[in-house]
Formats: sequence, C-alpha cells, structure tokens
Amino acid sequence: MVRGRKQKRGDIVRIDIGNGKQFHAVALTHPLFAFLDGVFEREEPVQDVRDRAVLFKLWVMDSAAKSGRWPVVGKVDLPTVSALDDTVFFKQDRISGKISAYDAIANAESPLSFEEADRLECAAVWSPEHVEDRLRDHLNGVSNKWWASMRPRK
Repeated sequence: MVRGRKQKRGDIVRIDIGNGKQFHAVALTHPLFAFLDGVFEREEPVQDVRDRAVLFKLWVMDSAAKSGRWPVVGKVDLPTVSALDDTVFFKQDRISGKISAYDAIANAESPLSFEEADRLECAAVWSPEHVEDRLRDHLNGVSNKWWASMRPRK
C-alpha cells in the first residue's frame, strides 16, 4: 500500500466511508477518478475490484490520495484506464444559464440541452469528504446534497 503521493493513472485507491465499509476508485487522467460499484467490509483482491461497474466519474482534489486519506492499494492496466478516461461533463454559465458539454480529454465544449446535461456530472472538482458523503448516500439509497447542489438549472 502506497501512501502520501499523488495518484498515478491506473492506481486503485481505497475509500473508507465509516462503519468498516469501503469503496474503490481508479485514478484516470489527473484529476479524474472512476468510482466503482460494490461496498466492501474487508480488503478485496485487486483483481476482484477491477471488474466492478463504474458508479460515476468525478474530478477530485489532490489531497485525497496525497494525504494518504485514499491509500493506493493496487493498479489496473493502461488499456482499461484508457477505456474509462472518455468522460463528458456539463458546464453551465451561472449568469447566462447557457449549458455546454465539456469533453475533458479533448478539452472542447459543445452545445447541450438541459435534458442532456441532466444526465451528466457537473464539471467540478470534488473534495474527498464530499465524495465520501456521496458514496455513503449511494449505499443508503438517498439523494446526495452535494450532487443535488450542482445539477443544471433551467
């Protein structure tokens, strides 16, 4: 287990959400992570983690892995990481209300309808604490206040 360094593409991190429960995420193109479905109460073999479905992908502050809060517990191969890297977020200008799609890899924006935006994640960098809240809420089957606060507005 590696602590105290910035994550690298392909690193699998463990995210403790309390009560002995943990999720995993894969570090993609910095600062993007893919959060994996499946909660664990003990350390899982890395090969069991890498086949999990992706719940959501978010940009996350460096402090998550660098502080040791989300320790690196394994690695996935780069072809797997490259397949996960393709991510589109929505952006909304808070003054004009204009909504656009933001392709993080191509660094390009394009027009987007409200309905399309409502199916995407917001282009925002999350704190590790807010991600942990979201994973806890996912586990408990309730809406997350941080996610709800960033939904597109008509």
